[in-house]
Amino acid sequence: MTISPTTANTPTQRTDSADGRTGRGRGFARQALDAGIHPATRRPLAVGQDCGGCAHLQVKQLADASRHLKCGLVIGTGRRNGGPDLHKETPACVAFGAAPLAPADAGTRETS
Repeated sequence: MTISPTTANTPTQRTDSADGRTGRGRGFARQALDAGIHPATRRPLAVGQDCGGCAHLQVKQLADASRHLKCGLVIGTGRRNGGPDLHKETPACVAFGAAPLAPADAGTRETS
């Protein structure tokens, strides 16, 4: 979004154009993905990977008890909520790190 300077007889004008976007606003995630850029990290997309299998995918719980999937590489660096909400099916970026597998017997104890 750009704001043009005002003159005595011209009001402030705001323009939202696809090439002038800074990464905020409705539809930005789709535009970034179409351009081959990850919407959260702004890095190129990795081939054949998605955020659901990445170690950086985190659940952020907000004050209103809602839960949102976020990229751990950008949590806390944004103005408000640490980047756009992601889905497990969102294509991953080149910083993809495979999430560690949970043990098959998680939550159980072995008995002898």
